[in-house]
Amino acid sequence: MSRPRDFQLVEGTVIDHLPVGTAARALELLGLPRQGPVTVGINVPSPRQERKDIVRVEGLFLGKAELDRLALLGPNITVSIVREGEVRDKIVLDVPERLMGILTCRNPTCITHDEDVQSVFLREAGFPFQFKCLYCERISELD
Repeated sequence: MSRPRDFQLVEGTVIDHLPVGTAARALELLGLPRQGPVTVGINVPSPRQERKDIVRVEGLFLGKAELDRLALLGPNITVSIVREGEVRDKIVLDVPERLMGILTCRNPTCITHDEDVQSVFLREAGFPFQFKCLYCERISELD
């Protein structure tokens, strides 16, 4: 069975293989909905991971900072870039070693709260992910 023509993504991004229950958080991280159609699938069957969430956004193309934020939602999230109705690029997200301007240090005496400096966190080994503030060295886990 083919999809109706108006449902086909022509120019935009598909965020696939999100862990179940994280689609709403992905929308929040990206400041969606914006102008244009957004399609969200929650708890969708998937041969790759049993169940998943998926987000499709017409006219949205993500930058590195947005991809880094999405990577924090879980392992093996894929982002497909669609141009002229075809997938032109597919990226499997990985949590970067260094996060800049994405997390906020929980240490109330950290310099990032009083000075005009961008937060920088270094990923520690292991899972669940832990991050160390470059300035005060406090270790934080993701919520």
